[in-house]
Amino acid sequence: MDVHMPPNAGDTQAPAQPPATPPAVVVHHANAVNYSNGELVWTARDSAAEESARRVRREEIVFILKHASSRGYFVYSLAEGSGRTANNGNVGDSDGDTPPFELSVLSALQLPEGLLAEFLIDEIPGHLRSDGLQSWLHVIVSTRSGIGQAPSFFDGVLHPLLEALGLAPLGLGLADPAGESWSRSESGSEEGGTARYHYRYQLTVTQSSNTIRDFARGLAEGADGKANRRQPGENGAVVVTPSRTVVLLSGDGGIIDLLNGLDKPATTHFTPPTIAVLPLGTGNALFHSLHKPPHYTAAAAGDTTAGAAPSTLVLGLRTLFRGVSAPLPTFKATFSPRSRLISFPEPVLNDGPPAPPASNSTTPNPEPEPTHISHLLGAIVASYGFHASLVWESDTPAYRVHGDKRFGMAAAELLKLSHAYDAAVETRARGSAKWAKVRTRGGRFNYVLATMVSNLEKTFTISPASRPLDGQLRLVSFGGVGGEKTMEIMMAAYRGGEHVGMRWGEGEEEDGVGYDEVEEVRVTIDEEDPRWRKVCIDGTIVEVEKGGWMTVGRADEERLKVLVDRSVL
Repeated sequence: MDVHMPPNAGDTQAPAQPPATPPAVVVHHANAVNYSNGELVWTARDSAAEESARRVRREEIVFILKHASSRGYFVYSLAEGSGRTANNGNVGDSDGDTPPFELSVLSALQLPEGLLAEFLIDEIPGHLRSDGLQSWLHVIVSTRSGIGQAPSFFDGVLHPLLEALGLAPLGLGLADPAGESWSRSESGSEEGGTARYHYRYQLTVTQSSNTIRDFARGLAEGADGKANRRQPGENGAVVVTPSRTVVLLSGDGGIIDLLNGLDKPATTHFTPPTIAVLPLGTGNALFHSLHKPPHYTAAAAGDTTAGAAPSTLVLGLRTLFRGVSAPLPTFKATFSPRSRLISFPEPVLNDGPPAPPASNSTTPNPEPEPTHISHLLGAIVASYGFHASLVWESDTPAYRVHGDKRFGMAAAELLKLSHAYDAAVETRARGSAKWAKVRTRGGRFNYVLATMVSNLEKTFTISPASRPLDGQLRLVSFGGVGGEKTMEIMMAAYRGGEHVGMRWGEGEEEDGVGYDEVEEVRVTIDEEDPRWRKVCIDGTIVEVEKGGWMTVGRADEERLKVLVDRSVL
């Protein structure tokens, strides 16, 4: 099996041997297994029921492992059917007390060769090997991403899967590995009991909105400097940081926090971490832009013969265990002096939800003391106008409980206002020093969005020409067209990006959606009301002063790598 090996991961290949009974997961023992029409059909007998047929759909399979004794296989699958996520691409459609996902394990003596070729893992992937010295594995659980399902996903799905591969948690945060066993253990009972832990990982559960950024700063500043290693260089030994894989159970916000925490590494020989994204946020823009299997594109084109698509969580898990590492393209957004970060104030963890804004508040969200900022790094989107206002105004506790539906709810209120944003927008093409003004009828804008990805949601294709990891910045813009036309344009984006090329009006009244490849974008904002001076960088909101500006351009320095399916490269 061809497995990606990060630098200095070691040459020893640890076999992927699960314990006989993974923790907290019921193992179903099959008497007979047949595979047809994309389903594993099997029969089982237990003390509570007569023999009956059961099914595991191909699109639910995460991976297959050999039994520790080599007698048969374990099939690990994630069910998200009716009453769970229903393969709709987003987590959070569960009703009542029904969990939105369920991990199952099927034990079978024989399986079809085709399934084994596609799903069998016969050794621990190199990027998941963690020796505490040259290679580290981190798992970050973002408790407030989306509607807060990351903790239950870790407990019920990811933890058992990692344990099945022989990976155990070391502890919370950046714990010192001293005293913990990082070496392979050959002990363990085939019939259950002690699992064979070949490697350990460090588990971080977010306690506030700063946890991920603080975690990243610790890596960049060498807080765990004892793990750095020296290698020969031209002028003697140089300090090189260890290779790291960071598994993010979060949305896009976790990615920008990690990226900006790594903004200023303490050593010039910093090794960019590799991130694996398990999409438990709201829009999950980066994930959906990197994961476009044939099932999705065929369904978008109306082809019903392509078969069912795996859910986003199954896709994310498959990439985690079988993906390869690639550089993540990023951009840098620079702001005018006295620009400030703003966010909805949140309580201390477990102290209950924040109180809603007062009914007489002049802005949708009360704001904390200003935090001035000069720049941010991003990998997804930098926007001004309707999109930035939507992200900001939907980010209240009352809206967040509705998952991605909160955007539609907040959008309806903004569209009623039909605000046209007073700004000047300029672009610079690659290889040119000249700035060109973006013109609209009336001189105002409803939408200004620079992006490096194709999708802002699974079915919302804002930049149809963008390809995974292509590193090209593209600008989507249109003028002050009112609420009805804005909604028409947004709905066209949900149809595979049909908003691109839209035109309306005639002669001097003609206008349309602008869509251009750019090297740099500059937005100068002339609004009096601070409500309309918000810009958005991958979900993070910055407010500029009247006459202030934001400049967005591609960043050349590599800060992160990302796990992707091999088909992307």
